[in-house]
Amino acid sequence: GRKRVALVDAAGHWLAVAVVPASVQDRDALPALDRGKAMWPSLREAIYDGAFTAERCRTWSKLHGMRHRVVERDPAAKGFVIVARRWVVERSFGWLAHWNGLARDRAGRLDVSAGRLALVAVLSGVEVLINPMPIPQMAA
Repeated sequence: GRKRVALVDAAGHWLAVAVVPASVQDRDALPALDRGKAMWPSLREAIYDGAFTAERCRTWSKLHGMRHRVVERDPAAKGFVIVARRWVVERSFGWLAHWNGLARDRAGRLDVSAGRLALVAVLSGVEVLINPMPIPQMAA
């Protein structure tokens, strides 16, 4: 199996994506995003889910000049709970369902899978440029 690791902006637009074997722990997959962070040096805060509480995650963030913030689900909460800011990445992965064949990865190699995801990131960006959301007008 495989696992997708993503670097997205506050709106959920793809900045970098990596595909690693499923046997790799989430926190150990961070180095796969090094190149993406180098291409986007203006990123200042890394928001992680509960799997990224290890010291190596803080070290990775500090090494790349980013604040490290972990958002976790309230352990007392029952049922489905939206966790602040984590939904942005989840939504980005959900957008993959709109692209035929990417909801389930059929590529045999990790580099092919990562390339297909990068292509979707480019196409998603082009789609935003072609069909921008209207800017709401202020009442006079």
